[in-house]
Amino acid sequence: MIILENVGKTIGEKEVLRGISLTIKPGEIHAYLGHNGAGKTTTFRLILGLLVPDSGRVEVLGVNPLKNPEVRARIGYLPEYDLLYPNLSVWDNLKRYASLKGVYDEKELRELLEFFELEEYAKKRVSALSSGTQRRVAMARAFLGEPDVLILDEPTRGLDPEWRLEFKRFLRKYAKEKNASVIFSTHILSDVDEVCDTVTVIREGQVLFSGGLEGFRRSAPTEETVLVKVVEVERAIEVLREKGYSPGIVGDYIALRNAEPSEINALLVGVGLRVEEVKRREPSLEEVYAMLHRIDP
Repeated sequence: MIILENVGKTIGEKEVLRGISLTIKPGEIHAYLGHNGAGKTTTFRLILGLLVPDSGRVEVLGVNPLKNPEVRARIGYLPEYDLLYPNLSVWDNLKRYASLKGVYDEKELRELLEFFELEEYAKKRVSALSSGTQRRVAMARAFLGEPDVLILDEPTRGLDPEWRLEFKRFLRKYAKEKNASVIFSTHILSDVDEVCDTVTVIREGQVLFSGGLEGFRRSAPTEETVLVKVVEVERAIEVLREKGYSPGIVGDYIALRNAEPSEINALLVGVGLRVEEVKRREPSLEEVYAMLHRIDP
């Protein structure tokens, strides 16, 4: 479990975190979202016990990570930039990190090489690998020792679509089977929708929202869109305009804002049009995130 309670941190003259509170339970994947410079990396360093909070409480797996640095052996960290040893082989990178962390197990190293499809690169220097392959090396490193806590900063950065999908499947399975607490930072909000259980959004060191995905969707006043599929599109558009709507086209659908599906259906059926489908389109997480940042905290 990860707990931050009213945490504040000033670096230099900048107040980076202002009363941040969040809890990540075992088995939970938590999205931690914010613009660059919002305070995400500072939060990660506090969880790792690399920074001292100016106020509040940080607890990881029941202890203060600053006063109990041994807890770091139970934390897996994937930074945004891989920070690998460029002149060492893939195998030596993983071996050195496992040894430093105190979790060296040759069998586990070979299993990670196999899962992340790195066996053919095991003896190659990291500097000779593509950026996507280097990212997979960094991913494998983060899972050394089967950590109980994972800190993942832009984990799918540089991955091709197949590996992005594979990693997200693996992460969901890992969190549930190992009962691991995962904090997951990303700018790809579709990943949040597919992987995460809960969300915290911060801006300039303050929490804008913290809670479940459904609550996040309702946290900003975005407009829902009603989508209508009809046989006679041009006539339907004409009818809707006459009633004061401003219809647009999205694929095979007529799109309307500020509309009720039942009213639109009744209107079109009432003039003899054949309505094949009427549905709401919920706002995307990107739309919610953008709107949330326009609201004063």
